[in-house]
Formats: sequence, structure tokens, C-alpha cells
Amino acid sequence: MRLKITSQIQKLLGNSDLEKLIKNSGSVFFRRILGMGLSFVWVFAITNLFGSKVYGLVSISQVLISFLGVFFCLGVDTALIKLGSMTKHYSNGISHSAFLRKSINIILISSALCTITVFLLKNSLTVHVFKKEELSNYLIWVSLLSILFLSHKAFTSFLTVEGRFNRYGNFYFLYPNIGVLLFVLLCYYFKWPPYFIIIGYILSYGIFGLIQLVSLIKIPLKKGISIGYKEILKLSTPMMISSSFLFISSWTDVLMLGAMLSEEGVGVYNVAFKVGSLVLVIIAAVNTVLAPKISAFFEGNNLDGIRKEVYKATKIISFMSLPFVILLIIFRIPILRMFGEEFIAGEMVLIIISLGMLFNAMSGSVGQILNMTNYQKQFRNFTIISAIINVVLNYFLINKYGIEGAAIASLVSNLMINIMCLIFVKQKFDFYAFFRI
Repeated sequence: MRLKITSQIQKLLGNSDLEKLIKNSGSVFFRRILGMGLSFVWVFAITNLFGSKVYGLVSISQVLISFLGVFFCLGVDTALIKLGSMTKHYSNGISHSAFLRKSINIILISSALCTITVFLLKNSLTVHVFKKEELSNYLIWVSLLSILFLSHKAFTSFLTVEGRFNRYGNFYFLYPNIGVLLFVLLCYYFKWPPYFIIIGYILSYGIFGLIQLVSLIKIPLKKGISIGYKEILKLSTPMMISSSFLFISSWTDVLMLGAMLSEEGVGVYNVAFKVGSLVLVIIAAVNTVLAPKISAFFEGNNLDGIRKEVYKATKIISFMSLPFVILLIIFRIPILRMFGEEFIAGEMVLIIISLGMLFNAMSGSVGQILNMTNYQKQFRNFTIISAIINVVLNYFLINKYGIEGAAIASLVSNLMINIMCLIFVKQKFDFYAFFRI
């Protein structure tokens, strides 16, 4: 059955070389879909068992955890993929430089800095920024458990370099969401304080980050070349900056809504945003397989190989995303109603976010191209511009239009960064990554 489906997709796209890409990305896609489904189950459980106010606090904490993971990870996660895809650093399960062990040291030091920073800023964030005193207990545990979510963020992605896509999908998407769901149910059954949900969230991801950290330590080291901390950070820091600003551009709306509107408004918006962003499952699954291949082709100066792989990936993403977005828009009200009647207020948000994600899908893997081909600094600049636009638009549009204004700001900034990347890729590689029949 699986071979038959693969054959049909190949026939539809008219490219016989797609089988391996579909197979590997399909492995990640399947697990990400399951994980995403489970994430909606635990979101549904929180909204129905604890209410939109608690989910609003969980949403703010979750976004802060994600941002801290991006910022204090220092781009090491992406740098590991790039370095691991280069045979002079890593091949056949053997490390030829100390890039893995030095990256681990960087994350250990960075996690300590993260703990101190969050603990010192806890009161300011609670009282002056978000004006929500209940958030204090959430932030205490975010600071104490920073090593866990940083380990997961930094090291799990290296599984894609090793070609272990099933394990990557399990560790990154499937198992953690099972753990979060179980913890939500335990919190309700034993009547634990709501902030225990965040403890469970971090533990569910962090344990698999630690397992992967240990597995990296066990990789044999046979030094062929030397690499210093400065060289790793020189490569990773632009990626960290671009990832941070890309994150800010993606989640500014939630953070600013948290500061400007009620917890209920944040909860409604975040549910609609999560539903509208489901297309990212498809994009991320294909990009997971694509990133190491782009890096390897670039190392071998095979620019034509990059172009062909990007075209394949864009076709797969676009053909899968378009019907998905149409279904989300058509059935938006019954989908949102599953989380409670109050969440129907987010229907326009869902439409706007879905359209933005469709454009993102059809733009191709432009961010991956720049990060994997030594143009990470240019990608960093594009993300900074996009993030600034998003912040400014959110400030004015939220005041005027509420959650719909936040969605419009997200749409515009998403269009901007993709257009800038598309033009740059055309200039440097002489092809458009955008979908075409």
C-alpha cells in the first residue's frame, strides 16, 4: 500500500527521483502528525479542564521556553547539522573533529546563563511586562529546568545527520507530546497547581534531549582536523540571531497579546494560530531531510544538485499544503468549536494565518538554502527586518483590531521574509524556489 501511494505521488509530480525524499520526509511527517494530534489533545484537555485563562498562561510560558531555547541554544542545533554533514568533520559514525564535544560544553555554559537570566528577570516579566502575577510560578520552573529544554533543542536534530529519521520523529514530536498529555491529566486528577503543566511540558521534552546528549558523548572521536570554540560560534551565532528574530517574527503576536490583552484573548488566539500553522508540519518534515542534503551538495560545489532537490521539496510541500489549507478554512468553525464555544472568536485569525502558511509552503525551503550555504548572515538580516516590521505592526494593529490585528501583522511579516529570501536565492543561485507547475 505504501509503495503504491509513493508511486502515485511520483506520477503526479512527474519526477522519478522523489521516492527517497518522500520516504524519509514521510517518516518524519507521520510522527509529526501524530505528535501534532496529541498536542491538540492536550491543548483540548487544558482548555476544557482548566479553562482559557490557564491555557493563556501556559501559552505565554510555552512561547518563552521556545524563545529561550532558540536564543540560548546559540544556533548550535543548526551548526551541528551543517558541520555533521561535512565529511571532514563527521562520517560513518565517527567524529573527525571535536565539534560535538565543544558544542556540548557551549550548551552547558549557556544553560547556566539562561537559568540566572530568567530568575533575575522573573519579577519584571511577571509584574511589568505581562502584568500577570500567576505567571511567577511558571517562570521559576522555566529557569530551573533550562538545561533540559536547551538539550532537546540543541542535540535532537543531529539525528537527521545520522539518517535516523524515525528516532528523530519520535524524540522531537511523538514521545514528548505523549508525556505532556499524561502530565495534564495527572494535574487534573491529583488537583496539582496549574503551573505543574509547564513542569511536565519541560520534563517531557528534556528527558529525550538528555538521552541524545549522552549518545553524542559516546560517538568515537578520531581527530583529523581541529576546530575551536570561536569557529563554532562564528558559524552558529548568525544562525542563532536569524532563528531568534524569525521566532520573534512568528511569536511576537502571542507575546504582545499577552502584554496588551487578557489571558482569555491569548488563549483564543493561540488555539487559532496552532490550527492555522498545521501546514508547518509538512514544511518542517521535508526540510528536516532537505537541510543535510543542501549542506552536502554545497560542500561538493554541486549547485545543480541543490536546485533539483529544492524543486522536488517545493513540489511535495505545495501539493500537500494546498488542500490542507482549503479544508482548514472551510471547516474552521467546527474545528475551533472542539476547544469550546469561546474559541470560535478566532475564526478570522485561522483564515489569515492559514493563508500566510500557504505562501510560506509555496515559497520553498529558502531559509534552509541560506543557512546551509554560508549565507546565514544574509538570512539573519532578513529575519531582523521581518521581526521589526512585525513588532511595529502588532503594536498598532492589536490596539485597533485585537487578535485579528495580530494575525494580519504575522501575515505581512511572513510575506516579507519569504519574498526577500526568494529574491536573494534567485540572485545567488539563479533559480526561483517558489512553486511552479
